[in-house]
Amino acid sequence: MNRNCFGRMGRRTFLRLTGGVAGAWLAGRCASARHLLLVDATDAERISRIEWIVYDTGLRGPQDASQARCAVRITTTHGAQGWADVGDWAAPADDDAAHGISDTLLGRSPSEHDNLWRQLYEQGLPLATLGAVDTALWDLRGRTEGKPVHALLGTTRSAAKARASTGFNLGEPAAYADFAVACRDKGIQAIRIQPYVTYDDATGRATAFPDRDMAVYSAVREAVGADHACMADHEGIYTYDQALRVGRLLDDLGYAWYGSPMPETDDWLDRYATLASELRTPICAPRSDSDSYQSRLRWIGRRACDVCRIGVHLGGLTACLQLAGACEEAGIAMDLLGAGPDAYPHLQLIGATEESLVPWFEVASPDNESRTLPGRLTPEPQFDADGRIPIPQTPGLGLELDWTYITTHRIA
Repeated sequence: MNRNCFGRMGRRTFLRLTGGVAGAWLAGRCASARHLLLVDATDAERISRIEWIVYDTGLRGPQDASQARCAVRITTTHGAQGWADVGDWAAPADDDAAHGISDTLLGRSPSEHDNLWRQLYEQGLPLATLGAVDTALWDLRGRTEGKPVHALLGTTRSAAKARASTGFNLGEPAAYADFAVACRDKGIQAIRIQPYVTYDDATGRATAFPDRDMAVYSAVREAVGADHACMADHEGIYTYDQALRVGRLLDDLGYAWYGSPMPETDDWLDRYATLASELRTPICAPRSDSDSYQSRLRWIGRRACDVCRIGVHLGGLTACLQLAGACEEAGIAMDLLGAGPDAYPHLQLIGATEESLVPWFEVASPDNESRTLPGRLTPEPQFDADGRIPIPQTPGLGLELDWTYITTHRIA
C-alpha cells in the first residue's frame, strides 16, 4: 500500500482492507507497522448495560457559560466496567440515538470491539458519540485484562514530550516571546504559536494579519533560541499568497511545522499540496475538518500535509489508531487535537507509538499545577523537570471518575 492509494480508497473499501479496530496497525498488515497485541478477552463476558450521565462540573466557560460533561459507563454481565468522560456535546442527541447504540452493543462480547466500532461507524453515528463509546470500550478492555491500554497495543515508550500553546491574540510580539521563554524555562520542550485573528460579530468572517504574525514568529524564535521547537498554527484564513509568504519566513526561522494556514475544504487541497511542495517547513493539517480518519486519507493521498491531525473526539482511539497506521505507512507524523480533558486516551496512544510518529503531547496549561477536575479522582497529567509527561501505567486508560459527584450533579 503506498501513499497515493489512500486518496482513491472509499470508506467501505478501507474498512474492509483494514479489518476494523486499529486496521492494518493491529493486524500487522502495514509493512512498517509494529505487530501489536490483541486483547485475550473471553466470549463469556457480555455487555449488559450502557449509561450516559450528563453532569454539571461547576466550572465556567466563555461568556460565563456553565460547563457540563458526559460520563459514559459500560458494564458487563460479570460486573466489569469501563468508562469515558467527554464533553456534553458527545452525548447521544436523543433517546432514539441512545437506544440505537444499546441495540448494537447489548449482549455482545467486548472482544468484538473492532466489529462494534465498525458497525457504529458505518451506521453514521456522530463521531464525538462514537468516540465516547470507543474510549469506554478501550477502558473496559484494559481493566478486564488488568493492563494499561498502551500495553494491549504494544508499549513503545513511557513518557511524552510536553508542548504548550499560546492561544490566539496573546498580545504584542514581546508578550508571545516572554510566554515562550517562560514555558521553555519550566522545561516544556516545544511551543505552538497561535498569532492574530479577529471575527466580525455580524458576519462571523475572520480577518488575518500575516505581517503581524510574522513579527510574532520572529520574536519568539529570537527569544527561545535556534534549537527550541516552535510550531506556527493558524485558523485557516490566509490566502495562498499570504500563506506562502509566511511559510517562507518560517523556513528561514526553522519552525517544526506550519499548521492550518488556509481554508481546509476539499477545493483547497491542491493549494495545500502546492504549498507543501514549495516550503521546507512541514504542513500540519487538517484541524477544522470534522470528519474521521477517512477524509484525512485524502490529505495524505494528495500530499496536502506532512503532519496529519486527529483527536479522540473524531471517532475515538480506534480512529486515531487507523490514522496512525496510515501516517506510518506514508512516512509522515501525526499531531493530536484536543488537550486537557482528552489527555488520557491520547497518552495511551502515545505510549503505543514511536516518538517519530507522534512527537508531542500538548499540556492544558504550562502552570503544571496539580489539578483534579470535578467529576474525577485522577489529577490532570503533569510534566517533570525534563519536560516529559509520564504515560499512565494503571489498567485501562488510567482515569478514575468520581461517580458520587457525577450522579449527584446529574442534569440529564
